[in-house]
Amino acid sequence: MSRPCRAPGCTAVTSSPYSPYCPIHRARLRRHGAVNQKGITKTDLKPYLKLVQRRIEKNLNSHLWGHLEQRWGTVTTHARGLLAAYQRGQAMARHERIAASEVAKLADHVAAQEVIRTALAMFVMLDQQPRRFPTDPGFRAQLVRRVRRLTEVNVGTWYDHDSGKVKKVYKDLSPRATAVMGKWLAQAFGGAGGQLARLEQRDFEAKQQEQQAYRQALLDLT
Repeated sequence: MSRPCRAPGCTAVTSSPYSPYCPIHRARLRRHGAVNQKGITKTDLKPYLKLVQRRIEKNLNSHLWGHLEQRWGTVTTHARGLLAAYQRGQAMARHERIAASEVAKLADHVAAQEVIRTALAMFVMLDQQPRRFPTDPGFRAQLVRRVRRLTEVNVGTWYDHDSGKVKKVYKDLSPRATAVMGKWLAQAFGGAGGQLARLEQRDFEAKQQEQQAYRQALLDLT
């Protein structure tokens, strides 16, 4: 027997007697990490990528970038180790193996710096637009999606008979594999992303104070 969907504000019925959500919210939970999480697009992330790039250019001699490459290297080494163990016949959870395979594909096709910039931009966006990420699982799912979109290895194609064109379709991971990969990325880049977000907030507040002082100086003219 179907029941009302448990997603806030939804009046549809559940997709099955065993699911708490309607088909739309069930699909959103699987694809985006939460029933109230909307996808973060390349356009959404673009201004935060620019912020990160400017911060990198202001600190070209910082050792942080090398440390972050090492941290990404640690993630990829761990992933390749899991895949090698699986090839030797070691039992492991399927979602962990899939997450390891995705990390290995990224390492093979995308420069470490690009992965790092994208991950840092996501954390800056999280700080500046927290309402876009109602839950931690939702944020991590979007983090994984944006990083995976850096390579077209994860993109399939299909022929649209109506338009007569070949179109691309994004291959989603299972929620469990997404959670594993999201955890690895958050552990590797969350600290640095949080620090960059704090620096952006500091600079914004300094600029606001400067503008306030300017306006006050105008008012003080006699």
